[in-house]
Amino acid sequence: MHKFPVPRLADAVVLEWADEFAAQIGREPEDLRRSPESINFPHDTVRVELMDESVVEFRSALVVVNEAKKAIAVFTEHCGHHVLPFHQAKVFVGDELRYSQGSS
Repeated sequence: MHKFPVPRLADAVVLEWADEFAAQIGREPEDLRRSPESINFPHDTVRVELMDESVVEFRSALVVVNEAKKAIAVFTEHCGHHVLPFHQAKVFVGDELRYSQGSS
């Protein structure tokens, strides 16, 4: 079956980030790789403020920060999954600051 770009790329993000994502939600990575559509999303709003003052915000989302990958992955229920740079980024879940990466 042909997949349009957004769902195809979203699936690729789940595959690449399955280990980190699974740990975040208490699932097995292979479960996510096999069935990425089975994810239950919270009603949390995730906001990421980037170094150039750009801001992205998603509802019904989860966020994973991986310093080794130098990236932030945002997994959303309805708007795909996204990978963002973490250099000087701030990550908020609701109004709570969950991560802040200083300049280095």
